[in-house]
Amino acid sequence: MISILDVKKEKKKIYAISKDSPFYPDGKGGQLGDRGKIGNANVLFVEYKDEEYYHLIDKEIEPGEYEYEIDFNRRRDIAQQHTAQHIISAVFEQIADMDTLGFRVGEEYTTIDLDYKSEKYVDEAERISNEIIQKGIDVEEVFTTVDKIHEYNLRNPLSEKVKGTVRLIKIGDFDINPCGGFHVKNTGEIGLIKLIDREKIKGNLIRYYFVAGNRALKDYDERIKITKTISNLMTSKIEETPKRVEETINKMKEYKSKYEKLNEKYAELISKDIINNSEIINGIKFIYLDTNEDYVSYLPKFLPMEEVFFVVKIDNRFEISSKKVNCKELINNIRKDHPELKGGGGEHRGSIIGNISVEEIKKFLRKL
Repeated sequence: MISILDVKKEKKKIYAISKDSPFYPDGKGGQLGDRGKIGNANVLFVEYKDEEYYHLIDKEIEPGEYEYEIDFNRRRDIAQQHTAQHIISAVFEQIADMDTLGFRVGEEYTTIDLDYKSEKYVDEAERISNEIIQKGIDVEEVFTTVDKIHEYNLRNPLSEKVKGTVRLIKIGDFDINPCGGFHVKNTGEIGLIKLIDREKIKGNLIRYYFVAGNRALKDYDERIKITKTISNLMTSKIEETPKRVEETINKMKEYKSKYEKLNEKYAELISKDIINNSEIINGIKFIYLDTNEDYVSYLPKFLPMEEVFFVVKIDNRFEISSKKVNCKELINNIRKDHPELKGGGGEHRGSIIGNISVEEIKKFLRKL
């Protein structure tokens, strides 16, 4: 049973508050929290603050005693990711002297932030991590005290904020580290670790993304489906797909180049008619087109921009260009009278975004 002391509404959110809780809070130890039910209400998030547990729930309940359910499949998934993080962090430290400066277990993947040394160790780190998993090493909880912590060869030093009893996670003789949260009982329960992405954060900090356990199997399954789909679209065997994709991309580049040349040629051919049919406003040739055709971008090349004011409407956006009219000044004048509009630009080019008619733009052009 869980004892709910109070239920608070904050905007559209409902929190069931308790002094103690069987639900592990989100963010503690860098990992995800528990999900499940309190009575007939679903627990969506768990936060520990001000020495109380705040359970975000999807329906209102009354304070009182409730039966609860915890999603143990989720716990198992988190345990797989969290223990995998211990393993891969320890491996990077041992083979490349790359310290883990932070990690986060997310809903789809886990990230570790490393003090970057070299990329050449990544494949080896993944391989060794999976060898550790395959060995089926027991994962133990070791409880000690701050004054006895020196007896253990910790991968990370204990924070000075920690007092009293300390919980260590020990993976055989391979790794031992102070940690909270969920972990598997044996590395074999993880099944698989797969690094899936990376990005430079800042300085020497690099972030690696990985999946483990059932997430890795799901990721593998999705990638196989994607590969098969592409293979079918390319009408090729899977092993021939990369070559067929490369050939297709090269053909598309070739077609794009020809398409652009055709658009440029078309713009040149119709430019004279467009000039001849232009409206004269204050001695300026006003050219207006309402189209999103690609040839439009080539027209200024064939128009006497020192004589024209060129406007193209694409959806609710007006693109303007001219060497006769100061576009920036004109846009600023329009926006003074129409502050709801967006846009801006420079002396020769600019844009106006919003609900305005071309006749309104002409009106401001006549005022110049």
